[in-house]
Amino acid sequence: MLSLVTSSLSLSGCPTSGLSSLEMSPAGLAKPGQFEAHGESSPVSGDQLSNRVDRILRENLDGRRLDVTQQGAWQVLHGILAYGKAFEVETPAGVQPAVDYLLEGGPLEGFEPSIGDPLPAQTGGSNGAVVGSTTGVRFEFAPSTKTGQGHRDQWLAILAQSNLTPSDPVVVRGRKFQVDDVVRQTEFDIPLNLEEEFSWTLIGLLAFRDTDHVWTARDGNDYSVDLLLEVELNQSIADSVCGGTHRLNAIAMALAKRRSEGKPINGVWQMAEQQIAASIEDARMNQNPDGSYSLAYLHRPGWARDLSEQLGTTGHVLEFVSLAADDETLQSAWVRRSVTRICDLLDACRDIDLECGVLYHALHGLQEYQTRLKRMSSE
Repeated sequence: MLSLVTSSLSLSGCPTSGLSSLEMSPAGLAKPGQFEAHGESSPVSGDQLSNRVDRILRENLDGRRLDVTQQGAWQVLHGILAYGKAFEVETPAGVQPAVDYLLEGGPLEGFEPSIGDPLPAQTGGSNGAVVGSTTGVRFEFAPSTKTGQGHRDQWLAILAQSNLTPSDPVVVRGRKFQVDDVVRQTEFDIPLNLEEEFSWTLIGLLAFRDTDHVWTARDGNDYSVDLLLEVELNQSIADSVCGGTHRLNAIAMALAKRRSEGKPINGVWQMAEQQIAASIEDARMNQNPDGSYSLAYLHRPGWARDLSEQLGTTGHVLEFVSLAADDETLQSAWVRRSVTRICDLLDACRDIDLECGVLYHALHGLQEYQTRLKRMSSE
């Protein structure tokens, strides 16, 4: 009997829409459409696995859909994480791209941008960042919920991975701002991050800034990407949320940006490289024989009988490995086994309501894996 991850909040899960009419599940979970069972086993070739991943990504994009009148931002933003601008939601005005709907001011419980502080003129970073005196935009922090932003700068980090530009519009209370106004408010508010959790901050900032970026925050002090990265490296990975995979994702993405800039991997960046290499090896060493990752993520062996727990841990670890591993490792047999296991789990759960964090992190892992494999094959 399949056990599902449930929540006491009706908005904590993701309903799904099929190609026919669907009704919301009582627990507010991702409700599937009617998929045809394929009963696939482990693939014998790279092409077969690639085709299977493509199918599963397409089926879960088309066959599961969220409704802004029934789901909260926590659910919708996880869908955006997996599919970016291709992710659509049901709205009172019909089906719309979720990113456009939110940035154009569409209402969604838990996504509550507010007008921030007057920000002084400051030199912007890379990627054409807008500079000058502006008014910031802030995404409100709502810890310990599965409706709003449970971690500081989580919404910026997720949206930033949808290929936004600094000049893209953001509508707040009828006024038009730009994405860069969110980025600059995030920089200004760094001293308010008393938890010293900068995982999502780094992901959001480095989509629009270079790795040498330095800025002045509300306390008058200068901060830098190096400093935020150092704080992250000094935190306990094992004691961090989701086994530290979000923290590792941020470190890996920062390191990849640094390499793409052709800048030295020394000091804090060398520490980051060592942390990533050690964590990838931990994932490999603690992988289960069936390809799933440990119930303890990458920290020790552990087996989960519950398929949704397997999907949650395996999806989070694959997400990290797909972002962090070098090309040779990504093509290795142990990574392929984890991709195959996630495909098996998603096929087994195609007619089952799934909790959105579990579902969409697994799909994001597959998406990142597939994108990199296709890029390698085209080079």
